[in-house]
Amino acid sequence: MTIHRLGRLVENWRELEDADIPLEPLEFRQGVKPNGGLTIRQMPMAYNEAVVRELKYCVAYVIPVFIRRDEPGKTFVRGCTLHVPWDDSVEWLEEDRKRNPGWYTFSKDRVLVHEYARNTVLNHRMQCVLSRGDVREGLLLAAGKVRPPEIYRDGEIIPIRFSIIDQWDFETSFTFKLPLVRGRHLANEIPKSNRGPLLSRPDYIAPVEKQEASDPAKSAKEEKQSHIEK
Repeated sequence: MTIHRLGRLVENWRELEDADIPLEPLEFRQGVKPNGGLTIRQMPMAYNEAVVRELKYCVAYVIPVFIRRDEPGKTFVRGCTLHVPWDDSVEWLEEDRKRNPGWYTFSKDRVLVHEYARNTVLNHRMQCVLSRGDVREGLLLAAGKVRPPEIYRDGEIIPIRFSIIDQWDFETSFTFKLPLVRGRHLANEIPKSNRGPLLSRPDYIAPVEKQEASDPAKSAKEEKQSHIEK
C-alpha cells in the first residue's frame, strides 16, 4: 500500500471501531507497523542520570531516550506524553531562558541545582518530522507535582511509559525503568505544649477549712450563763 493512502486506511479503521464493528488487533492488520515505524529505547547513562528524583519543589524525571524512524515515509511528531504509576499531571520542563539561558533547570533556588545543558536535552526538538533513518538521542526532562506514594521505596525501579502521537493519531509507546531517589524533606515542626499528657497527674483539689464539731453540753452551759447575765 502506498504511503499517501495510509492516512485514509487508519481513518477507516477508526470509523469502524466507532461503529462498534470488531477488528483484528493492530499487530495483525496489514498496512501499519505495530510500532508506527519507530524504534524507541532507553539509553545507558553514566553517573546514574536516568532517575525519578524527589526535589523540594517538584519530582524530576530524567529520561535518556533513543528514537529512530525505521520505515519509509515520515513521522510527524504531534505530541509526547509521560505516564507515571500514580495520579499526577507530568509536564515537560521548559528551558530557563531568563535566569539561566542555555540550560534546563529543575530547582527554583541555588541551594540544590539540577541543571542540564540545552544541547543534551530533546524537549525543544521533539516537535519535528522524522524521515527514514532520522534519530533523536538525548535527555527528556519532565516535572511532576505529586510525590510518589510511600509504597515505593528509595532505589525502587519505577515503570514510566513514554508515548509519541503521530499525524495519524497512532501512539507508539515504550516503558522506561527508572530508579527512585527519595528526597530528605523535614516534617513540619509541631509547637511543644507546656501541658503534660492527659491524665499525667491528678487534679488539684483545694483544702477545705476544718470546722470544730459543736458540743451539746457546752452549748447549753453557754446559753444558761447568758440568761443569768441578763
